[in-house]
Amino acid sequence: MYLLQKEVVVVPGISKRAFDFDKWKEMAETNPEAFEFNRKRLIDSLISQTKHSDRLKRLQWRIDVERDRSKTPMLACVRLSSMMLDSVYGEAGLANALNGKCPDEDKAAEVVDLSSHRQHRQD
Repeated sequence: MYLLQKEVVVVPGISKRAFDFDKWKEMAETNPEAFEFNRKRLIDSLISQTKHSDRLKRLQWRIDVERDRSKTPMLACVRLSSMMLDSVYGEAGLANALNGKCPDEDKAAEVVDLSSHRQHRQD
């Protein structure tokens, strides 16, 4: 089983991780299970080091689901690219948020009183 070691080079204000593309490529071709194990291990390690780890775990789960649902790597790439574009340019995307446009901000919500329904169910 392949286990890749992470090397960290720290420059003031910047953190770089060594990444040997050729080793990862060879592992993906010769031992896909080891590649997937190490990929997940590295991603989990990076996510756990952030202050937004819960949110990033949910995002990574969504990414993994899209990859699993895709029949080919190219389809996975297209789906993930679409997800990224939607998160920036979609109705509830970053671009609208930065421009002060929130989706459905002009729509009024209907408030439903459930107190009478709750009393009726308890009787």
